[in-house]
Amino acid sequence: MNTQISVITPTRNRAKTLNRVFNSLNKQTYKNFEWIVCDDASNDNSIKLLKNYKKRAKFKMRIYVFKERAGKPKIDNFCIKKSRGNFVVFADSDDAFRANSFENLIKEWKTIPTNIKPRTFAILSRCLSPNGKPLEPKLNISKTISYTDLIYKLKKNTEKWLFINNKILKKYKFPEIDYYVPEGILWTKVSKKYNLWILDECYRIFYSDTVNSITHSTKINYPIGQFEAIKLFLKKKNFIENKKSLKLHINFYRFKFINEIYFNYKLNKNFKIKYKFKFIAHLLGFALFVKDLIFFNIEDQKYHKNLKEPVEIIF
Repeated sequence: MNTQISVITPTRNRAKTLNRVFNSLNKQTYKNFEWIVCDDASNDNSIKLLKNYKKRAKFKMRIYVFKERAGKPKIDNFCIKKSRGNFVVFADSDDAFRANSFENLIKEWKTIPTNIKPRTFAILSRCLSPNGKPLEPKLNISKTISYTDLIYKLKKNTEKWLFINNKILKKYKFPEIDYYVPEGILWTKVSKKYNLWILDECYRIFYSDTVNSITHSTKINYPIGQFEAIKLFLKKKNFIENKKSLKLHINFYRFKFINEIYFNYKLNKNFKIKYKFKFIAHLLGFALFVKDLIFFNIEDQKYHKNLKEPVEIIF
């Protein structure tokens, strides 16, 4: 039987949380899936742990390792290329999900009308907090919608989970410009041609307490990725509330200074700001940049593109 689902997990120094993903996968009622894990040069005991998981797994599992840091976008692109499933699920290395998740998502895909399926990029579902409560109330929207309308127009931007049509996903690539880049940049690009199918239920359990997570960090990290995300929001200016507009423009300049002055990155100069308070945003952005320097708020890790491929762990 052909593999139906490829679960992709990039991981870096997450030996303390990988058990959430593994245990969730081992408990799945639907078994026809593979788990592709790629380690990003961890210095904890992640590899030893993953080898142990492979011995115990009730499903197919492949382990890849980068000896030098590559970053999540490169890992995602590599794993997508290696994936054999008709569908892809991204499972963060500190995630968990309900035991009936894959079974219900497969069933839901079969209910999508045949005239809508070719233009359906993914099934979207909501997430739960660790205490079992939904992160947001029912969406109560139409079954099919574009990602841009969902996020920028309806402002339903709470954490979600995607069950992705791999045939469509393989037409695209995550931008390999930083160690982390918000996935919404790619989803916005995909939404120009394809829509989401809404399954208004909760399957993924989202944790925000992981010490080395992006959201938990007290420092500014991955400034190129964050800068590109801010640019994307500014391009969608018709959907930005006035009270958020100044803040976004301030942070645009803040991250511009961090990238160009602190890290000496060369940024794309084609993006032009048209904003009546541009001068004020520019000054305040520089003030925040100076504050970041004084209080050591910037994660001192410059991005270096890794041109090598990971090694597969076979035993």
